[in-house]
Amino acid sequence: MKVGQNYFPKSSFLSTDKDLSLIFQKIMGNQRLLKMLYYTQKDCLKAPDLTDAEIYGMLEKQLKIVPNLTIVEECPNFVIVTFDNFIPNASNPEFRDCTINFDILCHPDHWNLGNFQLRPHKIAGEIDAMFNNQYLTGIGTVQFAGGNNLVLNDQLMGMSLMYRTVHGDEDKRNPLT
Repeated sequence: MKVGQNYFPKSSFLSTDKDLSLIFQKIMGNQRLLKMLYYTQKDCLKAPDLTDAEIYGMLEKQLKIVPNLTIVEECPNFVIVTFDNFIPNASNPEFRDCTINFDILCHPDHWNLGNFQLRPHKIAGEIDAMFNNQYLTGIGTVQFAGGNNLVLNDQLMGMSLMYRTVHGDEDKRNPLT
């Protein structure tokens, strides 16, 4: 086969761009989640729905695919989505398992939403409801693999959620149906 002529590389790494697109489509359609990220006050869920311009303005500022943070004075809340732990599948070496990480970071002043509700945990609940046991581009469903506290410094702390996925010949599965 000649390189460059109808050549399509076979690699499970190539599915991450489509998975990210599907993940962010779901996130950007969830007003409860967006309000908890965008607004910093306790009654954030009672705030007005975000406009399309406000939602798109959150991309790469509060909704991130590159794990770097630029801290600004108002210290917003963040969700960073990354892929990690790519390993051969134990039962079929043609497939690869990987972990999708959702890092939820909030300033400690934003944590308490009242009535014992904690912002990072409510954000985690929204993410879990959207993605656990759902389809992305891989084989089978996204499976919750664990969650941990995440403390970067005295300004940002929250949770890290991990989900297992299995990828094979690329994105053969109907996404998030």
